[in-house]
Amino acid sequence: MDKSEEEARMDAAGLTPEEKELRRKEKKKGLSKEQREELAAYEAERRRIREERVNTLAKKLLDRISIWTETDKGKDVTRAFQEKTRLEVENLKMESFGVEILHAVGNTYVMKATSFLKSQKFLGISGFFSRIKDKGTWAKDTWNTISTAIDAQLTMEEMAKMEEKGGEDWTDEKKAEYERKVTGKILAAAWKGSRYEIQSILREVCDKVLNDKHVKLEKRVERAHALAQRDPDEEGDYMAFEQLMAEAQMKKGKDEKRDDKKDPKKTKKEEAYSSQHHHHGFGHKQESAPT
Repeated sequence: MDKSEEEARMDAAGLTPEEKELRRKEKKKGLSKEQREELAAYEAERRRIREERVNTLAKKLLDRISIWTETDKGKDVTRAFQEKTRLEVENLKMESFGVEILHAVGNTYVMKATSFLKSQKFLGISGFFSRIKDKGTWAKDTWNTISTAIDAQLTMEEMAKMEEKGGEDWTDEKKAEYERKVTGKILAAAWKGSRYEIQSILREVCDKVLNDKHVKLEKRVERAHALAQRDPDEEGDYMAFEQLMAEAQMKKGKDEKRDDKKDPKKTKKEEAYSSQHHHHGFGHKQESAPT
């Protein structure tokens, strides 16, 4: 593992600068007893803070969905719950990165809830495959987060080398171009890191809400339906989160078609490259929610 990838992994794990330094020392020449104890204390504190955060968010989530799960779940109540969720979605869309955050939150809720519901069906076979897909998606997201951070760091290093070298090629225009490129990649890395943290925490929150053995299975199934925002009596009735993701998919598809029309000179080689990367799951297309 090179230095860039190691740094990116530590960033994704949420390590403090002090922890990072101890990890580097540990890898190079080992740690003294005091340093090992210090590192263990940092890790314990990080786990404690994370656990508190998960517990707080789980309580808030239960309060939010109890509007539906703790009632008779009649048509009027269901419609009111749907409308409340729709309004919350609309408000969040107006925030900075609102749609992207909504995708991250909604996709996590839908994936976790759907996996739980499928696990309750005959022999839980469909749930098993759903969990495999969930783990595969999470592994891909983890790598995408790390690779984006590595890309940003390598671009910064490349710019620093070119600036140090100077020369006639290093014009003001070239410098401005690299500055824009670096800024864009830093923003992309920061966003992906934030999204990774959001989804990582919410996955634990969902597990806590859906797998609490002190709560009857029937109630946990109701929680899953509320999280997926799908009416249990109408299997095909997609609601707020899934509708938003579906609409975003349609819009992105139309935008891509328009881009293709604007650029008719796209070569067969480029098309083959694009097709190959999409097939292997490395494209940028938003993965649709499982149904």
